[in-house]
Amino acid sequence: MKILLISDVHANIEALNSILDTVGGYDYIVYLGDLVDYGPSPAETIDKLKELDPIIVKGNHDEAVAYNIDCRCGEATHWLSIYTREKISLKNLGKEDIKYLRSLPEHRLIDIDNLKIFVVHASPSNPLYGYLYPWRPKHEILKMLKPTSNIGLLSEIRYDILLYGHTHHQCYINVDGVKIVNPGSVGQPRDYDWRAAAAILDTNKNIVSFIRVKYNVNKVIQKLSNLIHERSVLEALKTILMKGAIPTT
Repeated sequence: MKILLISDVHANIEALNSILDTVGGYDYIVYLGDLVDYGPSPAETIDKLKELDPIIVKGNHDEAVAYNIDCRCGEATHWLSIYTREKISLKNLGKEDIKYLRSLPEHRLIDIDNLKIFVVHASPSNPLYGYLYPWRPKHEILKMLKPTSNIGLLSEIRYDILLYGHTHHQCYINVDGVKIVNPGSVGQPRDYDWRAAAAILDTNKNIVSFIRVKYNVNKVIQKLSNLIHERSVLEALKTILMKGAIPTT
């Protein structure tokens, strides 16, 4: 089976459509969380995900918008998340959108081609908020691979593949027999490549193919400029969108 992996669209419908228009020939879509915040099109993004009906899990920003709570994201972008959640996400989403975000599960365990696949936004040990960077020490990664006890019996589960997002960095590593795959961020890449990111997992051939697709980033920036009246917020978001990097100042 070929599985299209997408994550962290963050209300950037132009970036999402560029992936969908470019990539074909897959059997499933797995969406790894964070539909909202940062971008100008939260309602359109939710509508598109409903239409696609993928295997989907909730992200920390989805949780934050669903319950109007803090997203507990990294400090460098926390102020941007607060602003865009208050000024864009919550102002543009209706009751059905909020209900949809609340309905999303925090994790999924699926079987495809006799492979057990754990699907989560951040990490099995901390489904919404853990940052599983591939450059972390092995012993830390191993701890993060163990599902939280809050998941109940899943804390003892064994799986072959972990699919996750949250870090906005593409990743494919093998740690003690577990393949760990992150497709990167569709709408908010932060790995110094501004193009929309995704991946294809081929379970038959046992390979992961990373994808980068150009899209009309200027259209997204124009939408943001119509919604954001704080220059510092707009300039920071422009830098992320155009450079794939978080501003240093």
